[in-house]
Amino acid sequence: MGNYNKSLTATVYIINNGRVLLHMHKKYNTWFPVGGHLEEDELPHEAAIREAKEESGLDVTLINKNPDIFDIGLVTRVPSPLAVYHEGDKKETGEDFLDFIYAASTDKTDIHPGENETDTFRWFTEKELLSVDESIKIHIRNTALRCLYYASGEKDGEYFPGTKNVIL
Repeated sequence: MGNYNKSLTATVYIINNGRVLLHMHKKYNTWFPVGGHLEEDELPHEAAIREAKEESGLDVTLINKNPDIFDIGLVTRVPSPLAVYHEGDKKETGEDFLDFIYAASTDKTDIHPGENETDTFRWFTEKELLSVDESIKIHIRNTALRCLYYASGEKDGEYFPGTKNVIL
């Protein structure tokens, strides 16, 4: 099979009281959730929790609504991501990665970004996500909405209002 040629990343949409946290991405100058590359020997869910802490200073709990699986022996079940996205185009952008998408909750709202991390954060409500202009890319907005709905148990699997009937 040879060497794996895609970068692995973990992204976490942090939810608090019906709002989702996004930050202004330094490189892309648009709103993004927290996340980053997996470190050596790190699992995707571990990276999501670490990145949330490093970038925002928040302790989070991953939201995983999948039922527990019976004991299957020599393997360990890890928290399932909400989705896995293939992003980038190596030929056009030089980037090509698989992004493990998680929703997480926190009971804190005060942001304390780590050193060299962006310091522009904002908590978005559903209404704000639906009314915001191009400062949030469509896939970020749709996934943020999906995570809000997933966390609350609302509209699970439905079309999203105001998003051109995109199903995630």
